[in-house]
Amino acid sequence: MKVIAYLTEPASYTIDLVKNVHQKNNIDFIFLFDKSYTKPELNDLSNNFIFLNKMSLISRFKLLKINYIKYEAIIFNGYDTISFLILFFIHFFSKIKKPIGIESDTPLKIPSNYFKRKIKKWYLNYLFSDSYIYGLAGGNDSQIKLFEYYGMKKSNIFFLPMVIDVNKFKFKPMRKRSNIFTFLFIGRFVSLKQIEIIIREFLLKFENNNNVQLILIGDGPLYPKFFKKYSLHNNIIFKGSLHGEKLKKEYELGHILILASNNENWGLVINEAMSASIPVLSNNGIGANYDLIESKNTGIIFN
Repeated sequence: MKVIAYLTEPASYTIDLVKNVHQKNNIDFIFLFDKSYTKPELNDLSNNFIFLNKMSLISRFKLLKINYIKYEAIIFNGYDTISFLILFFIHFFSKIKKPIGIESDTPLKIPSNYFKRKIKKWYLNYLFSDSYIYGLAGGNDSQIKLFEYYGMKKSNIFFLPMVIDVNKFKFKPMRKRSNIFTFLFIGRFVSLKQIEIIIREFLLKFENNNNVQLILIGDGPLYPKFFKKYSLHNNIIFKGSLHGEKLKKEYELGHILILASNNENWGLVINEAMSASIPVLSNNGIGANYDLIESKNTGIIFN
């Protein structure tokens, strides 16, 4: 079967997916966007990449139509982009229908705004009622519930787990780690991540304790503000954006990963931490919790 996958962006985990799954199974792929926060350290495939967002709408339409005719099945990451609307338009008017699998890590979240709630329900009910549309849920819990809530038949819903290349971070649990007990934060410095709440809670408990440290890895619009405000503390360390071997070393030396995001679809950093044998403290707004954190065996979910 000839299959094509439309992937969101050339992030490090997506490149691993291409190398370890798509290429080995002869699945062709195209990226929706050319920008990614988690860029791979080395990308020897980039010269062959196609990015839909760099094409005009007419060129994009032509390519999507050619691929719809050419391939027997399509995997598409998400359902809320212009490219997907174009693809569905082509699908709607095609005499020979092709199966389209919507890959989504989005948990069920019902909008509080009345008009947004009604529009979303109308759109997804219409989309999911198409017998050729399949739901590829990234998680076993709320991600599947999203497809069910908006009217997709259970027979059209499949579990397609959110994964990383675990061999990249495969460290033994009983290993030499940092002599100072280390909490890790890894991610973008944006309000969604609630980084200042992490820092404040850390200082309440460990401000004058040099046997415990908080290491913050990443960058973003809030980085300069937090660096200026909190880097004077000896046990709060800002390391900026790290990738590849430098990031792996932090996973190797760290003790606990902490995420406080109040609303995050998945959180692949949890996958990375667990493959490095690091337990996780995770806010209950993070989508990966209910698949990966097992009642204090692999971490703790907090509010």
